[in-house]
Amino acid sequence: MARILVVEDDAIQLEMRKQILENAGHEVVTAQNASEALERWRECPVVVTDLRIPEPEDGLRLIQTIAGAARIIVLSGGELDPALPVDEFLTKPCPSKRLLASIERWTSESK
Repeated sequence: MARILVVEDDAIQLEMRKQILENAGHEVVTAQNASEALERWRECPVVVTDLRIPEPEDGLRLIQTIAGAARIIVLSGGELDPALPVDEFLTKPCPSKRLLASIERWTSESK
């Protein structure tokens, strides 16, 4: 399975997503803010991130920095700017099956 970076500033949500992805067989790298994510994203073909980590500009900085180098799935309760270079936007709350299907789609295409 794929190596996935999950970025979420809420520790409980981060741990839940990590468990879901690990149970599906993925290797999971985690970060709670954009600075950590920018240190850890390499070798992760897919990044699942919230927009507010903890502020919207942090998520935007992360997305703009890694766009084109990794598939980006935004998982957020906020509104997505259509001009952002992301591969998919999922609205919170998002069913686990939908998140896993999105990850499968983008890891399959990045091989």
